[in-house]
Amino acid sequence: MKKHLITNVCILLFFSVNLTAQHRPPKHHKKIKAYKVAYITEKLDLTESEAQKFWPIYNIYSDGKMALHREERSSIRKRISESGGIQNLTNDEAKEILERIKDISKRKGELKTDFFNKMSGILSYKKLLTLEIAEHEFNRKLIRKLRPQRKKGI
Repeated sequence: MKKHLITNVCILLFFSVNLTAQHRPPKHHKKIKAYKVAYITEKLDLTESEAQKFWPIYNIYSDGKMALHREERSSIRKRISESGGIQNLTNDEAKEILERIKDISKRKGELKTDFFNKMSGILSYKKLLTLEIAEHEFNRKLIRKLRPQRKKGI
């Protein structure tokens, strides 16, 4: 009961934070990360021993995933922008971009596989599945929170 109360308070605090739609200062990134840590910790019900092993590996995985996401978005946007838009791309340029997307997607899959292999020695498979679901739930809640602010032009 106490954990649920703490989680609910964290979620309420999370949703009360004013986030900007396009550009969030680093302090908001830190707040989001802190709320995500609290959310995942609550959902996984980690023991102290599990948490000590889990978080360093999870943080490396999460940072790697974010770096690949940024690489994908920035390289694609840059390439399309340099060409003057998708309509101005040649078929070969479009193929090159798609190959880049496939490569990054493959690296994301390898990163996730490596993460699950490391985690399977620390957490049960049920907790790993719970982690997958918790990450998706957290992201959906974050998107729902940001959506109204985007409509307002904040």
